[in-house]
Amino acid sequence: MLENAFAQHAGADMRIDAAELQKALGLRSEYLAQRVLQCLDRDGNGVLTRDEFLAGVRTLVFGSDRDKLYFAFRVHDHNGDGYIDRQELHRMIAISMAEAEILDRSSTPESLTNAVFARADLNGDGRISFDELETIVRQRPALLDKMTRHEAIWIAPNEDLLDMIEERDRKKTARGPARDDWVAPFVFVTLWVLANVALFAFIFVTGNHAKHPNLFLRIGRALGFCIQLDGALILIPVMRRLMTWVRSSSLKRVFAVDAAIDFHRLVGHTIVGLGVAHACVSILAYAFGHGPHSLAALFLTVRGATGAVLVLVIVVMWLGALSFIRRTHRFELFYATHLLYFVWLGVAIAHAPTVAFWFGVPILGLLIERALRLRRRSRPSPVVAIEAHRSGVTRLEIARPKGFDFDPGDFAFLRIPSVAKREWHPFTVSSGPERPNLTFHVRSLGNWTGALRELAESHPSELTAQVDGPYGSPSRHIFESRYAVLIGAGIGVTPFASVLESIVLRHNSLRTGAKAKSFNLRKAHFFWLNRDQYSFEWFSALLRDLERTDQDGLLDIHLCMTGGRAGVTSLGLELARDITHAEGHSDIVTGLRSHTHLGPPDWQALLGAVRDAHAGEQVDIFYCGPPGLAKKIKRVAEHLGMSFREERF
Repeated sequence: MLENAFAQHAGADMRIDAAELQKALGLRSEYLAQRVLQCLDRDGNGVLTRDEFLAGVRTLVFGSDRDKLYFAFRVHDHNGDGYIDRQELHRMIAISMAEAEILDRSSTPESLTNAVFARADLNGDGRISFDELETIVRQRPALLDKMTRHEAIWIAPNEDLLDMIEERDRKKTARGPARDDWVAPFVFVTLWVLANVALFAFIFVTGNHAKHPNLFLRIGRALGFCIQLDGALILIPVMRRLMTWVRSSSLKRVFAVDAAIDFHRLVGHTIVGLGVAHACVSILAYAFGHGPHSLAALFLTVRGATGAVLVLVIVVMWLGALSFIRRTHRFELFYATHLLYFVWLGVAIAHAPTVAFWFGVPILGLLIERALRLRRRSRPSPVVAIEAHRSGVTRLEIARPKGFDFDPGDFAFLRIPSVAKREWHPFTVSSGPERPNLTFHVRSLGNWTGALRELAESHPSELTAQVDGPYGSPSRHIFESRYAVLIGAGIGVTPFASVLESIVLRHNSLRTGAKAKSFNLRKAHFFWLNRDQYSFEWFSALLRDLERTDQDGLLDIHLCMTGGRAGVTSLGLELARDITHAEGHSDIVTGLRSHTHLGPPDWQALLGAVRDAHAGEQVDIFYCGPPGLAKKIKRVAEHLGMSFREERF
């Protein structure tokens, strides 16, 4: 593994020079790359050989804490005299802040340098020796752990090395009790599969053509009935009001409502597969003696022509719903192709009149839901405020429509005629239900969201919006938990903005005896991940208010700037941040009391600490963000015996 990493970073000459090391480390500063190179370069010839690279890597990742710290000390000791003076530490802190693009006028490199020297310079000689540095770092073991993880990331970008470290950490952590969150989805999918198998067998054995000598004809008819069953079932998960009602009732324990969209996609893939299979066996049935003598004549019949149209339409819908289209600037293509469902339904009835029987109840439910949505959608609401943040997020505040009663974490569909006259897009309500207006935070990712941002930057005088909702989400279950972990990545934090605000407001109201909705929550651990400092700005004001009003410590806030560095070059900055935080100063990244973690979080350690803090209690994790990170956190949650719920649209 390490040999492959060396080959990846080295040039054709199998040497790593300063430029190649700078690229591998992802550094802007050539000086920092030179410092690391000098500490790795044993013979002092200005390049790293394979043996020098492997020796340095083993020290940084697998060495003792003292070895790792001594390497970081040498990186900070620019003149190699065995001490870190003020000028050297100041320079490293300033460069590290520039690397992470941290700008904080209240905490300058000078003040941070002074904070470190006030604690680390034990003999007051104006210099920090290795023994003095080791004394103060030993009190903060997490600094060395973060440094190890960061170095593993640049050494092996494919994360194999990091996975090895995390696997080692998992073995050190006792496994929690097994969770049964998979039971309901597994049982539901199993019943669905059995229903398809039973229907296929029933039609194949007892159907109108059960005794027909053409085997392909019998298989085709059985597949056709399975398509009708699944074509009806696929409508149910997209009935938003029905799903919201189920989520708020006791039926949520029976039906895996949180996985409704996953089930919708699973059934969609199945219909495509069954449709293609049905078409193929139907063609084979005609080719082997059923129907017209000419295979081409098949497509001149009603069954043949409508069947060809059905396959074409469902394949187009399937292609338009693939993630690389749905989650990019081509969202409108996804929306337009999905509307072809009604074309598919009409042609399906012409192809096989029995479709009307299977689709009757779902279509009636869908029509009722559409009617309710259209009635609510017809009411325009004035846009109270619109603001474009530097992080690419647009804040939208809309006057709350009459009768719009929602729970924290709910979402709604928005239409803004000034942006697009016919498009509706789902967004989570980021304000608490106790507030008079509705607030939405929209990340600029596609054409519609980009147009909204341009509109915000043009400072329009009057805007109106239409709101369709509210609709429930997994975040509703947070108030049923006793101990909850809320993890939001980027704009995925929006469901929790509403939830956190409501938690504190409800708790404070209950403390004072005022009327408020009760809830079971005793502690909420909130994690928010962003790549840079600016991405925290739109939510930091709310978090600052929550820190001030959370009188009983109901919230435990963890902020993670994943684009920040926590390696050997940043040890001085990390030490300064840790010292100033312990002294009660605001964090230099967000200005909050809560400390911001730089670099990718160690979920095994962070979630393990939460579990240990509530030993013997059920801890529920709620996540909203990229699917890739969801898989990683879910794996850790399962190892620790914690439940995991993911917000999806």
